[in-house]
Amino acid sequence: MNQKWMRHEGRKWVEEKIITPDQLELIVARYPDLKEAKKSTGILPVLASILIAIGILSFIASNWSDIPPLARLGLLILIMISFYVAGDKHLKKGNETLGTSLNLLGIVTFGASIILLGQTFHLTATDARLFVFWSLPALFYLFRDRHKLYFFLLAVLTIGGQLYSMGEYDTFSYFLFTVFLISIGGFVYLYPRALETWLFTIGLSIQAFLLVIIEDLNLLWFFLFGFALYTASMWINKSLFKQSFKRMGSLIGFAYAYGLYFTLTNEFLSDFEFPNAAFYLPALIVIFALAILSKRKGGPNLPSWELMIFVPYFYIAKAADPLLTGLLYLVVMFAYSGFMLAEGYKNENRSQINFGIVLFLLVCLMGYFNLAWAFMPKSVFFLIGGILLFILNGFLQRKKKKILKNGGPHHE
Repeated sequence: MNQKWMRHEGRKWVEEKIITPDQLELIVARYPDLKEAKKSTGILPVLASILIAIGILSFIASNWSDIPPLARLGLLILIMISFYVAGDKHLKKGNETLGTSLNLLGIVTFGASIILLGQTFHLTATDARLFVFWSLPALFYLFRDRHKLYFFLLAVLTIGGQLYSMGEYDTFSYFLFTVFLISIGGFVYLYPRALETWLFTIGLSIQAFLLVIIEDLNLLWFFLFGFALYTASMWINKSLFKQSFKRMGSLIGFAYAYGLYFTLTNEFLSDFEFPNAAFYLPALIVIFALAILSKRKGGPNLPSWELMIFVPYFYIAKAADPLLTGLLYLVVMFAYSGFMLAEGYKNENRSQINFGIVLFLLVCLMGYFNLAWAFMPKSVFFLIGGILLFILNGFLQRKKKKILKNGGPHHE
C-alpha cells in the first residue's frame, strides 16, 4: 500500500467530513508503505549472502594449498554457477533483492576465481585486463536487469581497476576506460537517472584526472577537461547530463581558481610549469568558441558570467606580478559566487542558491586566511573567522528562506 496515495485521498475524505484527521492517521499507520517494507526486509538477504560468500571464499583461501589444481578449478566454477542459478531462480519468483544479491556474489566469485587461479598457475599480470574480464558479467546483468546495484559494481570495477593499474603498473588502461565509457556511459545515456548520471560524471572526471597524472601531463590539462565538460553541458540534449556536466565542470574550474589563488599569493614557484602552448591554447580556443557559439544559439537568457571562471588568467603571471594574478583570481571567485547567488535568488533555484552559498563562504574563508594568518594571534584568528562565517551563513540562509518562502517544486 502506498502511504503517499492514501494521505492524498484521505485529505479529500477529511474535507468531505467522512473521517476526522485523527482517523486518517490511524488508517495510514495501519497499512505500512510496501516500498519501505521491502527496503528494510531486503537488506537482510543481501547481508546474509555477503556473509556466506565471505565464509566460503575465506575457507577456500585458507585451505587453498591443500586442494589439487583441477579440484580448485572445479570448486570455483561450481560456487560461481550456483550463485548465478540461485540468483536467476529467485528473480523468476519475483524476489528481486535476493536474486540480484546472489548474482552479484556470482560476479564477485568470478573475479576472485581469476585471482586465485592466477596464483595457482603462477600467472604474471602486466596490466589491468583482469578488471576488464571481471566487468563483463556485470555489464551483461546491468543491461539485462537494469538494476542499480550492477551499475555500482561496474563503476567500482572500472574505476577501482584504473586505480589499481596506476598503483601497481604505473599505467593508464585505455581498454578499461573504453569499457567504462561504453558500459557506464551507454547505460546512463539510454536509461538516464539522476544518481547514475552523477556517478558517471564523477567517474569520468576521476578517469580524466588519473590519465593526466599517469601520463605525467601538466595538471592544467585537467582544468581544460573541466571546461570541456561544462561546454558539453550546453550542447547535450538530455537534461540530467546538462545538470551534472555543468555542475562538475564549474566545480573543477572553481577548484583550480581556488588553488591558483593560494599558490600565487603565497609562494609563486620560479619553476611553475605551464602546459605546452602549441597544444594547450588551440584546444582552449576551440572550447571557448564552442561555449560562445552555444550561448548565442541558446539566446540571451544564458548567463555569460559562468565563463569567467574558465579564462586562463594564470598566463598573466608570465608578464605581471604573480601576487596580482592571485588577487585577480580572488576577485573572479567573489564575482562568480556572487553572480551564482544572485541568479539563484532571481530564479528561486534552491540547489543553485545552496551551491552559491558554499562557494561564497569558501572564498571568504580563503581570503580571510591569507589576510589575517600572518599577523593575528591564532586563537583570535580562529575565533573571529568562525564568528564571521556564522554571520555570513546566517545572512545568506535567511535570504534564501525569504526568497523561497512560497515553496513549490519549481524552486528545486
